[in-house]
Amino acid sequence: MIKDANLAADAAPSAPELGHEESEREEPPRAPARAAAAPAPPPPLPYQEMLRSTAYERMRAEHPEEFAPVSVFFTHDPRSAIDRRKGFRVKAALVYEAVTGHHSDDHTRANSLLLALAKECHSRIIQAPTGDAAATAGGAGDASKSEDALQTPRPDNQETDDKGKSNNAPAAELTDEGWDERQKRVVDGIFLVVGFLPKLNEAIAKSGGDRDGVDETFKSQHMHDIVTDVVKLENQLPLRDLLDVAGVVEAAVRETVAGAGEYKLPYAMDSFGDVVRDFCWYYSPFSSSRKAAASPFKSVAADDAMAARTLLDCLHMSVVKPPPPPQGAGASGGGATGRPSRMPTARELRRSGVRIQASETGRAEVEFAQPAVRLPALVYDFKLATVARNLLAREYDEQSKPVTRYFQMMNELVEDAADVRILRGAGVVRGGSGGGAQPQEVLRLVKGIDRHATYPSVYMAMDREIEKVRKYHDQRMASFFVRNRPGVIWASSVAAISVVAIVAARRNRG
Repeated sequence: MIKDANLAADAAPSAPELGHEESEREEPPRAPARAAAAPAPPPPLPYQEMLRSTAYERMRAEHPEEFAPVSVFFTHDPRSAIDRRKGFRVKAALVYEAVTGHHSDDHTRANSLLLALAKECHSRIIQAPTGDAAATAGGAGDASKSEDALQTPRPDNQETDDKGKSNNAPAAELTDEGWDERQKRVVDGIFLVVGFLPKLNEAIAKSGGDRDGVDETFKSQHMHDIVTDVVKLENQLPLRDLLDVAGVVEAAVRETVAGAGEYKLPYAMDSFGDVVRDFCWYYSPFSSSRKAAASPFKSVAADDAMAARTLLDCLHMSVVKPPPPPQGAGASGGGATGRPSRMPTARELRRSGVRIQASETGRAEVEFAQPAVRLPALVYDFKLATVARNLLAREYDEQSKPVTRYFQMMNELVEDAADVRILRGAGVVRGGSGGGAQPQEVLRLVKGIDRHATYPSVYMAMDREIEKVRKYHDQRMASFFVRNRPGVIWASSVAAISVVAIVAARRNRG
C-alpha cells in the first residue's frame, strides 16, 4: 500500500563490497564542521498561557469530561505522551478510511499510512516557496534534516540483529512518538483536513442540514468522543496548519499511497471558509440556519490574521455579534449605561407581561422591543456542556465576555425547573437528539456552567438590552393590578361567579 521511497538507498552496495581500496587509506584530519544553525522553533500552540494557568487546572479537575480529551490528543506535553500514543490509532483509522475508502482492522497498516503521509506532507510544506508554511517550518534548508528525523521510528523495545531484522515479537505499535512538535502538528492537521472535517461535511449533507441528523450519524459511527474532543481547548491548531496540509495533501497521497489514484479532498482551498462555517454551525450552542447570514470565513485562505485563529476562535466569532462601527460621543441614547443588570426570572417576566421569543440569529445577543424580549435558542445536545465550558475558558482572560455574560443571564433567568418549562415553551431552550432534555437536566447544566463564569462579566451590547428589560419589568410591577395579578384575577373570578349565582337565584324566585 505504501511506497518505499528509501528502497534504492537501502539496497545500494557499500564501498568495501565494490573493492574500493581508497577507503582503507588514512585520510588527513578534517577541520571540524561548523555546527548547523538550529531551525527556528515553531510558533507556540494557541492558548498556552491559559492551559498553564491555575484557573484552567481548576476547571479541568472539576470537569475533566469537558476539558480533558478522551480519544484524540493534540497536546505535545511530555506528560501526555501515553495518551497521544493511544489516540494515534484513532487518527490513523479515520485517515486510512478517507484515503482508501475502506475500513481496516490492521492498525499497523493504518498507522504506517498516516506516518508516511505526514512525512511527505511535512517535506512539501517546508519546501514551499511562498506563504507562511516555509517560515513556520524553518525553511527549505532543513529538508534533508527533517527527512532523517521523520523516518518511521523503531519501537524502543524492538531489537535488531546484524542484518537489521527484528529479534523481538510482537513489535510495539508505530506512532509519531519521538517526532518533534512541528511534525506532530502535521499529523494532527492531516487528521482534521483529511479525516474529520470531510466526515462532518458528509454527515451534514446526508442529514439535509439537520443537527439532530448529524448527531445520529456520529452516534451510529461511535464518534461522539471524537466530536467533543475536536472542540476542546487543548486540541486547537492554527488554521494556517490546516491550510498548509490542505495545499499539499493530494499530491502527498499520490506520492506515498499506491493505488490511491486521483485522490481529491471533498473541498477546494478557496472553499475552506465554507468548511469552517459548517463546523461553527454544527458546534454552535445556539440554533440557526446554515444560510442565516453571510459567512465571515470566506477569505480565510488569504487572510493571515484569520489563518492565525483556531476552529474554537472561529466558533466564538460565529456566536458573537460583530461590533458596531464607532460612533461619536453621546451617540448612544436611551440612558442605557451598559453596566451589569440582573435579568428577571422567566416567571417574573411572564407575570409582568414581557413576552419571551426565540431568535434564529445563532448569536449570544438579547434584543428588547416592548413588550417582547428575543433570546438565542439554546440547543441542548450531547456536546453542549463541552462547547460552552471551552468557550468560557477561551474568554477567561478577555475584557469583553459575550458568551460568559449570556450564561450568567441564563443563570438569572432560570431559577428552577418551572422557568425552564417557560423557556422551552417559547422555543428559547430546545432539545437535541433523543427527543429533548428534561427541565432538571437543563437547569443543572446552566447552573453548573455558570459556576466557572467570572463576575462581573461585562458585555455592553447585552447589558444595555438587559437593563431595558429590567426597567420595563420594574415599571410594570409598580402597578398594583400587575403586581397582584393572581389575586386580582382570583377575586374577579369569585366576584363574577357570585354575581352569576345571585342573578340565577333571583330568576328562580321570580
